[in-house]
Amino acid sequence: MNNHDKSISLIRTMYKQHGLLSLSNMYSKETIDDWNHRLDPLFNERATQKRSYVKADELLALGILEEVMSPKLMNTINLLDPCPIFFHCHCFEIEGNSSQNHIGFDELDGWHRDHSDPNIKSVYGCRPSSVFIYLSDVPSTNYGSFEIIPDYDSGPLESDLDCCNITGDKGTTFLWNRDLYHRPNVNSSPVRRRILKLSIQTNGWANSRIHLDEFKNALSALGDDNQALAYLLGSHFDNYQATLTMPHSQTAELPQVTSISSSTKTKIPNKAEVMLRRIRNKVDKALRL
Repeated sequence: MNNHDKSISLIRTMYKQHGLLSLSNMYSKETIDDWNHRLDPLFNERATQKRSYVKADELLALGILEEVMSPKLMNTINLLDPCPIFFHCHCFEIEGNSSQNHIGFDELDGWHRDHSDPNIKSVYGCRPSSVFIYLSDVPSTNYGSFEIIPDYDSGPLESDLDCCNITGDKGTTFLWNRDLYHRPNVNSSPVRRRILKLSIQTNGWANSRIHLDEFKNALSALGDDNQALAYLLGSHFDNYQATLTMPHSQTAELPQVTSISSSTKTKIPNKAEVMLRRIRNKVDKALRL
């Protein structure tokens, strides 16, 4: 087995076993700064929103999407699943000085799994994945760092599980199994947190998002110049699994991949605390109405 084959085997094995991979040497600091420079005008227009988005068609128009989908990333996605399609493809900002988790799930401090069919696997037995790229520095938990419980895709959520709290400079990139419990921490810092998010699943699965205007517009604007990206954007949606794979020629370019070591333990509210939070949420909702 040559070094390239070893790298492919390592990525597949680590993803299946650990479910959380750090992708190093993906994008230069200059590239990240350039993306932010192009994104700034749109996010500045939306700065009053608690959670603001730049969607797939806007990312394509800015010239960012094709740069994100570099050979290293396309090769990594393709070797995990030869029939990948987007479920999410956007960049978003979360307001600073916050005291609440922006995604909800307050009863469990933001911990959740993404909904997916537990019985369906991709061609290589892999599950739906997400790629996160920090576009702002996340030096500590209070900057809204992301937490994931690795190697735990089927057990119950409970306290004292090993957990990875992912901090890092802008450009930090990681790929993870969406079956894993995960949460964003509250962004109590004064800085809006900016992340680029891609979620990928097997073509042919139910996909409630691929027919949204953001994907249809991006696919239409892309034309015939990039068939692999067109596939990800839904050009062959409804072709079940391996009926037609993504038209991508695998090259030797791959990121440096390492597992992310656990850095903390989960602390999950007990049943009494959860019940009290439910009551408070209902009261708060009634008062708002």
